Amino acid sequence: MDRRDSLIENQDPSLRIGRDTMRRLSSDMDDFVDDDSLMDHINDGDNGGETKPEEEDPSSSFVDETLSSCLLEPPIQGGGNISPEGLHFISTHAYRSGDYTHLDNLLNPLWTSLTELLPLWLAPNMVTTIGGLHCGVAYAILWYYSPDMNERDVPDWVVFLAGWCTVAYYTLDCMDGKQARRTGSSSPLGQLFDHGFDCMCALFFMSTIASYLMIGGTFWYLLLQTTMQFAFFMAQWEEYHTHVLPHCTGKFCGVTEVNYFLGFLTMANAFMDREAVYLRDMRTVFVDKLHLGAIVDVEAILPASLLEMELRHFLMAGWGCMSLVLMSLSVKRVLTHPHIAGPDLYPPEISALRRNALLKLSTPLALIVAAFAVPIDAVRTRYLSVTLGLAFSILTKKMIVFSMAKMRFGVVQLDAVPFLVVAGYIRYGSEK
Repeated sequence: MDRRDSLIENQDPSLRIGRDTMRRLSSDMDDFVDDDSLMDHINDGDNGGETKPEEEDPSSSFVDETLSSCLLEPPIQGGGNISPEGLHFISTHAYRSGDYTHLDNLLNPLWTSLTELLPLWLAPNMVTTIGGLHCGVAYAILWYYSPDMNERDVPDWVVFLAGWCTVAYYTLDCMDGKQARRTGSSSPLGQLFDHGFDCMCALFFMSTIASYLMIGGTFWYLLLQTTMQFAFFMAQWEEYHTHVLPHCTGKFCGVTEVNYFLGFLTMANAFMDREAVYLRDMRTVFVDKLHLGAIVDVEAILPASLLEMELRHFLMAGWGCMSLVLMSLSVKRVLTHPHIAGPDLYPPEISALRRNALLKLSTPLALIVAAFAVPIDAVRTRYLSVTLGLAFSILTKKMIVFSMAKMRFGVVQLDAVPFLVVAGYIRYGSEK
């Protein structure tokens, strides 16, 4: 059976049953299956001319629904959020990571050695929890000293603590899986628990960066948060369709490089005059600091808008461009994956599968539009950040669960409706 038949059958289980029946009863189905495979199927139950009925494994009829689409997820028969088929797929789920970078391979022995120092009675999920607590404690302290993420007098020790907690969190994040394998307690729940904490800790990373760059209450903070959380959602979206979680782009840029870079950069910020560094304009950076004026006429080749931009805003613009590139690569990998654009699929089938995949990004994109629609001075940055972060976190966790359960992820996610409604009211209702 080729992939075209498999795709059609996966869309409708009743069609699969009907087709199997026709194959057994008719010899005129050569257009769909060759004679050898049909005879093999018939002979599976043959034993010396005697046919013995076998009990059918219920799991053999379970269908991977990740390539299909729906406007809203259908209700689960019997209640609940996960179907019996989904529970089966979760119980048999095996985590598959993408490639690793050179830094991953270099640090892997260190992470292994640190894991071997842990007591065997320490549960892997407790290692994950300890890492998450680093983020939670540092986030609470940052909130106290920089409630709107634009204060210019945040104590240096708070900034250093945030950087240290970033490094500690990611190191423990790399150790929990090793502890699970070391204690023989690996499970799909561990992956869900781990990635669930990652969703929440993203809020801490954004708060840290925004606090030492002092960009709270500006367009640039929304750019930082939406790109970071949408990129994290897209990583889970990519795993949903390819069954492989991307870990890096190339051998030099990956999750490890980004987390450790942000952690050590934050610690370095504790020893500098952040206001003097980040509030200077790019004309000063290019001419006085980098001395580019001695080489080229900076004023002639660069637009005035760029030269007048503050360094902190220039860095955020660079972050946004980098995020767009990485997200574009994620889209390319999904749309060209053999599951979606295999050589044995017809062009209309490929178009339909690509459309189904892209439509699953609709609700997260709606959250981004709603966040930017809220007037920047209409609500405190922290409140907008927390509510938007929780909305994204719910969608991302759901994508993780549905990826493991191989269930259909609806185009419209009702969990995002409260944020969308409140954002719409603040934008349009408050003007009346």
